[in-house]
Amino acid sequence: MNRRTLLLGATAAGLLAPAIARAQTAARSYRLERGGSDIGHHDLTVTRAGEELVVAIDIDITVRLLGIVAYRYTMVNEERWQGGTLASIRSRTDNNGEDAFVTAHRAGGVIEIEGSTYSGTAPLDSGTTTYWTPAMLERPTWIATQGGKPLAITPTRAGRSDYPTQGGSVPATAWTLGPELAATLFYTDAGEWAGSTFDARGAQVRYLAASLTPPLAPLWRS
Repeated sequence: MNRRTLLLGATAAGLLAPAIARAQTAARSYRLERGGSDIGHHDLTVTRAGEELVVAIDIDITVRLLGIVAYRYTMVNEERWQGGTLASIRSRTDNNGEDAFVTAHRAGGVIEIEGSTYSGTAPLDSGTTTYWTPAMLERPTWIATQGGKPLAITPTRAGRSDYPTQGGSVPATAWTLGPELAATLFYTDAGEWAGSTFDARGAQVRYLAASLTPPLAPLWRS
């Protein structure tokens, strides 16, 4: 290796080092309960490097009846955001043997979607059904990460309550989302996603966070 090559390598490393140093990552895990029984987990990791935000989701649900698997659901999803705007989605779901997928990317003034239940466009200011930040409540359209369909969202404040986590209850505000997405989301005053509830085959499913630290909210606002 000559001196010029060594200097170029050192310069490149110096340019990359600040970007690596600025990267911030926080992870959170939720246990899912249905009728008091543990049925799986929902894990998410949020990483920010400058203006880019990467959200990675891993969901695994197994419902058993008398020891026999009655329902299985898995999802792996990655979203990339640039300056608060969705840049891309890559998602794959196995819904009890039925495959679903979404690939989407920003193209000019819209988001182009190719999904198993929808192919077309969505507004540039769309949110997604990853739930992790209450900033999505300000967006009237959410792209379903299972299948890609744009959903009309009408958030309605549904009161205050102490929402349970695995580390104890936390004060939170409940939000319902409208007829196209029948779920209730709970956010703390600091903007942390405490959990969610929804009905599944006649029983309530509830998300219970292992912990609300490290916080996720600052990564969205950075």
